Amino acid sequence: MLALVSEATRWRRDIGRMVDVLLWCLTVVAALLAAVAHFTGAPPVLRFFGTLAAITLASAVLGRALDQLGGRMRPAAIGTFQAVVGNLPELIICIFALRAGLITVVQAALIGSVLNLLLLGNGLAYLTGGLRNGTMTIDGRHAKVTRVMLVLLMATLITPAIAVNLGTPAAQHTNAVSYVVAIALLVVFVVALPFRLGKNADAPPPVHNGAGEAKVGTWPLPRVLLVVGAAGLLIAFEADWLMDALLPATEAMNLNAAFVGLFLVATVGNLSQLVPAVQLSLRGDADTATAITMEGALQVALMLAPVLTLIAPLLGAGEFTLIFPPLQIVAVIVAALLVVFVTIDGTVNHLEGLALVALYTVLGSLFWWG
Repeated sequence: MLALVSEATRWRRDIGRMVDVLLWCLTVVAALLAAVAHFTGAPPVLRFFGTLAAITLASAVLGRALDQLGGRMRPAAIGTFQAVVGNLPELIICIFALRAGLITVVQAALIGSVLNLLLLGNGLAYLTGGLRNGTMTIDGRHAKVTRVMLVLLMATLITPAIAVNLGTPAAQHTNAVSYVVAIALLVVFVVALPFRLGKNADAPPPVHNGAGEAKVGTWPLPRVLLVVGAAGLLIAFEADWLMDALLPATEAMNLNAAFVGLFLVATVGNLSQLVPAVQLSLRGDADTATAITMEGALQVALMLAPVLTLIAPLLGAGEFTLIFPPLQIVAVIVAALLVVFVTIDGTVNHLEGLALVALYTVLGSLFWWG
């Protein structure tokens, strides 16, 4: 019996190595093809989707490296670390987008990232994990803190936009309001980061359901850091190529900038968090999966949006602000409240996951026309 278990473990490890090698090879090939398309002046649509595919694969490599942290850190620490590092692709893409003057795309990408993680990320994780493992539990204490932080920070992020859209005197000072919001959010980020990493250091390990069990990473830490750095560097080059092809490609396909930012850019930027969340949920670890997606949404508000706001003038995009359109504000409010309601009882299942994915699909249809 032990021999069979050992053989099965060795077989799974060999399959995992083969998948890693295949993923790395595809990533390199996709990057080379995207580079050729960019420097030879290929049609914009071909360059756009080719570079998008290359960034997708590089983000998958980044997610695979971050997945190796499993079993080495507590769920909250993993979620926070993956959220900070996992937002790297989107940060790079948004920086190049601001340099290109694509302010609408960047604003939409920030809101889209929150919607993507809360609705699509949690939805797919609960749907796939629930179908395989049944009803799954999450750490009620940590989830409660995260839910409260999520609602408070979303309120901080969107209240100025509501005030400006209502025509209050603040509407005449959108840049100043945005800088105040950005600094306030960054202060919360700096204060909260050591608290959220250290708070759970002595917490008991998560309890998994059924056959789900924590999987300890097999890569040495230097390899994890090397792969993260290499993937981040590759994404930086590819993000520049993507922004060069974005406007002509979207015009050729009749797509609006809001939809591209909300759904295409946000999904690609979040792949390094979406993939590990689904993988962990399939193993029955809905606790860590939820930590990754919820912390990812928090870090968009705490780190990504403020940093982009403060560096925008240095990139020639001084008119970039944190004042979002009304429909995007409503979408964030609905998404945050729905996720709070879904996780408030400490259990999740496939039906709740399906409901989250359904709402994400409905929002996609609303923004399709602009």
